[in-house]
Amino acid sequence: MITPSPLRRWLWMLFAFATFALSVDFLRDELFLVGSPEVDRRAWAQLEEVAAPLAAILLGLPFGVLIDRVRRRNVLIAIALLGTAALASVAAADSAGLLGVPQLFTVLMVTTALGALAPIGSETYLPSVVGRERLVTANALLSVSPPLIMFALAAALSLADHLDEAGFLIVVGALMAVAALAFRGVAAVEEPPPPRTGFWREAAEGVRFTVREPALRAIAVYLVVSELFEQVAHEVLNETRQAAAAAGDLSMGYFYSLMSTFSSFASLLLGALLAVLLHRRLAPFRLAWAALLVSQPFTLLLALSGTGWGQLWHAFGTFVPRTGTVIVAILLISHRQAITPDRLLGRVSGLLVVLVALADRAGELLETPAEWLAGIGGPAPTPLTLLPGAALAAALALAAAVPLMRRGASTYVKSSSG
Repeated sequence: MITPSPLRRWLWMLFAFATFALSVDFLRDELFLVGSPEVDRRAWAQLEEVAAPLAAILLGLPFGVLIDRVRRRNVLIAIALLGTAALASVAAADSAGLLGVPQLFTVLMVTTALGALAPIGSETYLPSVVGRERLVTANALLSVSPPLIMFALAAALSLADHLDEAGFLIVVGALMAVAALAFRGVAAVEEPPPPRTGFWREAAEGVRFTVREPALRAIAVYLVVSELFEQVAHEVLNETRQAAAAAGDLSMGYFYSLMSTFSSFASLLLGALLAVLLHRRLAPFRLAWAALLVSQPFTLLLALSGTGWGQLWHAFGTFVPRTGTVIVAILLISHRQAITPDRLLGRVSGLLVVLVALADRAGELLETPAEWLAGIGGPAPTPLTLLPGAALAAALALAAAVPLMRRGASTYVKSSSG
């Protein structure tokens, strides 16, 4: 087990800043690359949509093996520097008039892969920085800050109309360089990498540990099931959003719009706060499935989206379930980091990334029936026609809680008998 790092508070602040900068950079660079006039934006977006899960599937576990073999701080520095170099090459070529589709394609593939792998690096390095007793608080802050910083950065950059695309890329590349320097300053104490036994043996060890450890197995099943059925929830949400817009009260339009805009940020803030406040009172799995059982039935309120106050019901029907999933995400990643040996953190994280990406691709098979179910009410849906889709989305979300409930119950039985 790792030993506490000196000046851990300062290390945590520096690590948090670097992680925020790195996550924001990957969010911003995609927008600038997609916005290039040299390619069709729709085709570019579709390409990126395919490339991201493909990178996770192909590179997730190999990257997990790699990061368990070396110092994790060095991997994070390398990711930031590679992203800086990729964006700098686009800015330089654009300034010289030499920018073309092949280079943009290469940079998009590189940054997409780095964006998929960067969370694995930060997740595996975090326990060394903050210690395992503060993981919930640290993950709560890390889950909240990047979206908020992204929102603030987008607002600030929208005022800088005089910057062209090359200028934006320079700004983003500079942020990545700053992230690399910040990671360089986070000299947390890490366990020495274990002896190498060969790629396949090391990868198999990570898979075996995840399958045999009951808590990790429950987490993996929850992530796969929830991601698999995400397409159903997405289609239902789109249909109810249209119904809410069609039935909106014009006198309260600004209020509804404001609630819709900030509901995602509010759910992040409230979910992170509740996770921090409640995690010491309940075991992680008991709190996780309790959060799902309490929050997901509010999805049924989406069926009222076509009524006079439909947008208000729609806001509550999305805000409360999102808050519950935020709580669960923070608790499960923290518990996974706490129970996984340091030498296996990268491989376990990489394997879960692969499983989630595969479930995401498999979930697309449900797109057609989900669209049919969501659009059963036609152009003028009523609460009665919206209810089946909302009920199915809530039921599937609750089904994902079953492995967490079984694990929580077995843990409770063991602790009671002990």
